Amino acid sequence: MKRFGLIYKLMIIYILANLLVFVPINKYIYNNIGSFYTIFQDNSRLFKYDRMPDLSMKGHWINKYLEGNKKNIIMIGDSTVEDFYVKYEDSIGGLLDKKLYGEDGRPNVFNFGSSGTKSVYAMERIKKAAAYKPDLIIWQMGAGSYTEINWVFPHSPESYDLSLGGGLAGAYRNILKMNNENAYFISRELRGNLVPLHRYNEFYAEYIKGLKAKAAGTPLPYPNDRHMKVQIGDVKITEKFYGIPFGESTRYFDVIGQVCKHVNEENVPLMIYVAPINQGILAQKYEPGYYEKLLEVIRSQAEPYGVPVLDLNDAVPDELFIDGGHLKEKGDSIVADKLYDFVIEKFPELKE
Repeated sequence: MKRFGLIYKLMIIYILANLLVFVPINKYIYNNIGSFYTIFQDNSRLFKYDRMPDLSMKGHWINKYLEGNKKNIIMIGDSTVEDFYVKYEDSIGGLLDKKLYGEDGRPNVFNFGSSGTKSVYAMERIKKAAAYKPDLIIWQMGAGSYTEINWVFPHSPESYDLSLGGGLAGAYRNILKMNNENAYFISRELRGNLVPLHRYNEFYAEYIKGLKAKAAGTPLPYPNDRHMKVQIGDVKITEKFYGIPFGESTRYFDVIGQVCKHVNEENVPLMIYVAPINQGILAQKYEPGYYEKLLEVIRSQAEPYGVPVLDLNDAVPDELFIDGGHLKEKGDSIVADKLYDFVIEKFPELKE
C-alpha cells in the first residue's frame, strides 16, 4: 500500500509541476518570444513549425510588419517555399518581394512554408494566413503534396482542418481527423497540451544557441547551416523511383476545393502554383501523364472559386535542381520571375 501511495504522490507532484510551473513558463515564453535572442525573434520563416507551431507563428515577423505595409502577400507550401537552405533575400519569396516592392527594408511577401507540407493538412496554416487578411495568398503544391491517405476514422470536409496551438479541446478533436500524414502533428499537439513540460522543450536548445551567440557578439547561427552545402549540387539521390500511378481516389484532392471555399468566404484572394520538378526524375518516378492529370484535377477544384492556377512543373532546367524538387539559386530566380508575371497579370492591383 505504501508503494502504491508513493506512485500516486509522484503522479500528483508531476501534474502540479506541469500546471503550476511549466504552464506559466510556456505562457511567458509565448508572450515574450520577440525578446529572446533566438531564431524566433522576428523570424522570416516558420522555423520548427512542425514541432512548435504556435511559438513559430508568434515569432514570425509578419506580426511586426503587417499593419505598416500597404500590401501583404503570404506564401504557403513545403520546403521549396520555405527555401530553408538560402537566406531570405535569396528565397523565392524574398526575390518576389523585391520585384514587386523594391528593397525598402520591409518585407511584404511573408513566407509560411514548412518542409514536408502535405495538402491534406494545409488548411490549418491557410486559415491562419487568411486571418491576417492579406492582399493575396499564394499556395504552392506539387505531386509530393498529394500522397496516399489512410484515415483512422471516416473523413469529412472538417477532417482537413486541424487545431495546432488551439488548446486541449482542439487537440482532442484532432484525434477524429487522424491519418497517416497528420498523425505526427496530432500526437505532438495532444502531448504538448497534456504535458506542458514537453510543449516548448526544443525552444531551450535554440535559446542556449542564442545566449552563446550574444555573448560572443556574433549573429545568430542560421537555423539550417548544414543545408547550405546543397547549393553546390552535391546531394546524392538515393530514392528508388518507379512509375507511381495517379490514384485520385486515395489522394483526396477535394481538400483544394475546401481550402478555396474557406479563403473565398474570408474574402481573401488566392492563387495556386504547381512547383517545378526535375523532369528526368519525373519521368522515372511517376506514370506517363501524371502531371497532366494532376493539373486537371487541381484546376477542376479551384476554378469554381475563381482561383487561378499557374503551372511551373517544367519551368526550370534539370541542371538547376539540387535534387528532384529543390532548386539552386538560379532556379529560385526563375520561379520568382514567373510568379511576378502571373501576379501582375491576375492581380495588377498588387503592384505599387
